[in-house]
Amino acid sequence: MRARNIPVPEASLAGIAAGVALEQVRRWRLKSRPRAGWALVAAGSLVIASSLKAAGNTDLAKPEGLVTSGPYAVSRNPMYVGWGLLQLGIGLITGSGWMLATLPAVGAGLRLDVVREERRLEQHFGDEYERYAAKVGRYVPTR
Repeated sequence: MRARNIPVPEASLAGIAAGVALEQVRRWRLKSRPRAGWALVAAGSLVIASSLKAAGNTDLAKPEGLVTSGPYAVSRNPMYVGWGLLQLGIGLITGSGWMLATLPAVGAGLRLDVVREERRLEQHFGDEYERYAAKVGRYVPTR
């Protein structure tokens, strides 16, 4: 069972690509932190994989029901969190200042995507989504 129409956040991919491209144009090296970086890459990958597992056969672009189990029980947007962890980890592993510097712009872009997506879910699922949103944090647990 696999989730269909898996949302790959363009802002995350653009941020990673921009970090790599900018590094080619003008190197900006920081002290690398490979141990911490690999831990973040592993955590991000685990969050994304467990999100996909929890989604099962759900068409994530047009869900017929809310996914509220697994990582969705603690974050309404675990895949976005996972992608952010991946980019941060890559920046720490490589010591790329550009990879880390693009994170705020990526975060702003992801937030726009998340707000738009949450509005769509609220319109589609109404009170069910409002109850879910009241008890589960947007990105991290609220309690």
